[in-house]
Amino acid sequence: MSAVKFSIKICLIVALAISSYSYGATSNDLAPLLQLSQSRLNKTTFNAMPLNDNRSVQLSSSTWLTGLPSISLSYLGELDNSNIYEQEVSLNLPIKSFSLHQSDNQLKRLTSSLLEQQVALQKLYLSGLLRQSMWDYRIAFVKSNQLQRKASLLEKLYVQQKQLSNAGEFPKVNLLLLDRERVDIDLAQIELKQQQDEAMALFQSLTGLSEIPVNIEENGHNMAELDVQSTHGADVVLMQHPLWQLQSLQQQFQDVMMTSQQAGEQDPWTVSLTAKETAGDLANDQHLGVGISIPLGFGSALSQRELSVWQKDYQDQRINSERLYLELKNQSQKLLSQQHNLKKQQALLQRGVSLSRTITEDLAKVKDQNQMGYEIWLRRYMDALDTESRLVLNQVAQQQLHSQQLQALGISL
Repeated sequence: MSAVKFSIKICLIVALAISSYSYGATSNDLAPLLQLSQSRLNKTTFNAMPLNDNRSVQLSSSTWLTGLPSISLSYLGELDNSNIYEQEVSLNLPIKSFSLHQSDNQLKRLTSSLLEQQVALQKLYLSGLLRQSMWDYRIAFVKSNQLQRKASLLEKLYVQQKQLSNAGEFPKVNLLLLDRERVDIDLAQIELKQQQDEAMALFQSLTGLSEIPVNIEENGHNMAELDVQSTHGADVVLMQHPLWQLQSLQQQFQDVMMTSQQAGEQDPWTVSLTAKETAGDLANDQHLGVGISIPLGFGSALSQRELSVWQKDYQDQRINSERLYLELKNQSQKLLSQQHNLKKQQALLQRGVSLSRTITEDLAKVKDQNQMGYEIWLRRYMDALDTESRLVLNQVAQQQLHSQQLQALGISL
């Protein structure tokens, strides 16, 4: 077989390998992996104490009382031993005002929403770890396959060159050049094996599974439908981010608390039920009575110190919210820019593959004339294989970037 025909055959094999190794759209549902990770996390124990302690859920507050009822007892007697005495029993009930009852209902709703957002944030965090482990494994796996394909092609070339070298048609240095290329491949394979092992270890710690799904592409969310390219569309999507929602709810919670304190709603209405008896040698009187103490809502119940602390906390919350928004928006814009760049690279890589094949075929015609020509051809041949590998990896990188965009926008698996 001539060198030209052999080179053409090699290129055809490479082309077939690339076409058969592309990743298409899938309908795989990764949500069960997230549920499994949540279940394993909730069962995790530390020092024999469950991390998902449910005691906070069992806590409750009184509907109409701001505290515990109290009983006061008093006894008064004469000092001149005239057998006249007075005794009194009073039951005091700290009753919530109507405004405090309403603000407590608001706090209950906000607390429920806070718990929901904390669960959503946990899902997003686990989703990020799952995405990282699966895509790190996928990229290392694809790189390893590309190197294995490259090694296989070099092995075929090595066998052919060895036959020609044994026949005295080519110098043995050609075999050494091929051996050098294979050493680089073996070194790279060791690093990729380490990356695969680390990614698999993370995946196993999260799910307990020993195999990563074959189909990990997330095609349920279309970035065009999310409209993240427009400023308004990006704002709408980012406002649904669990971190943003959690911070917004915390701010609302503090506002309700401060408004309630400023209005004096924390001071209870005190209802007293009193029984009083006055007894002596000539008379014995018994009385029952009801008393109520209502704080007057004039001015502000906050001291200047409390007001200053609240104003400082409010400004800190506002700065943190602005910083969080800018960080989330900047991250999503970076990923969007990377997406455009990867698409541009895809077109250039396809053109580069075509040019590399043409150059390799042309150089193959003169590679047997001298040693320098052979080395140039081998280097161009390696560059052609590397370009084709970059084309495959670029396709995988675009799929990984889609998952990273979903993560940045706060969308869980």
